[in-house]
Amino acid sequence: MPPRNKVFDLPQEVREELNEKLVSSGFQGYEALAGWLSERGYNVSKSSVHRYGQDLQEEFEEAMGDVRKTTELARAMASDGEDESGHLIDATARIVQDQLLRISIAMRKAEEDPATAAKQLGSVTKALADIGRVSLSQKKWAKELRVEVAKEAAAKAETAGRAQGLSNEGVAALRAAILEGMS
Repeated sequence: MPPRNKVFDLPQEVREELNEKLVSSGFQGYEALAGWLSERGYNVSKSSVHRYGQDLQEEFEEAMGDVRKTTELARAMASDGEDESGHLIDATARIVQDQLLRISIAMRKAEEDPATAAKQLGSVTKALADIGRVSLSQKKWAKELRVEVAKEAAAKAETAGRAQGLSNEGVAALRAAILEGMS
C-alpha cells in the first residue's frame, strides 16, 4: 500500500483552502500550489498536490454529473405536470442517500481522528433518518390524497347515478367499485 498523501496531513482549514484553489484554477498549477503551501510552512511536493488534485477533480466531476442528472430529472418530472405520487421526492431521497453513502465511505478513507469520524458519521446517520422520514411522510400524504379523491369521485358518481335513476344496489356497487382498495 502506498504511503498516505502528505496533503491529508495538512490542517483541515489549509486543505479546504487548497481545495478551493484547485477548483477555481480548473485543477491546474500544481507547482504554484506546492509553492503556496511551502510559503505557509508545509513541505508538500508538486507530485503529492497533483495526485491529490486528480482525485479531487474526479470526485468534483462525478458530483457535478450527479447534480446535472438531478436537475434534468427534476425538469422532466416538472414537465410531466404535478408530481402527485411523489416520484421527485423519492428520486431526490435516493440521490441524497447515495451521496451520504459516498460521504461515509470517503470518511473511512480519509483516516481522520476516530472521534471526529464518529461525530461526522452520526451526522450522516441522522441525515439518512431524516430522508427516510420525509419519504415516508410523503407516501402517507399521497395515499391520503388518493383516498380523499376516490371518496369525492364516489360521492359524485352516487349523485349522478341517483339522478339517472340507478337502483340503490347499482349505486352501492358503483360506490364500492370506486372505493375498492382505498382503505
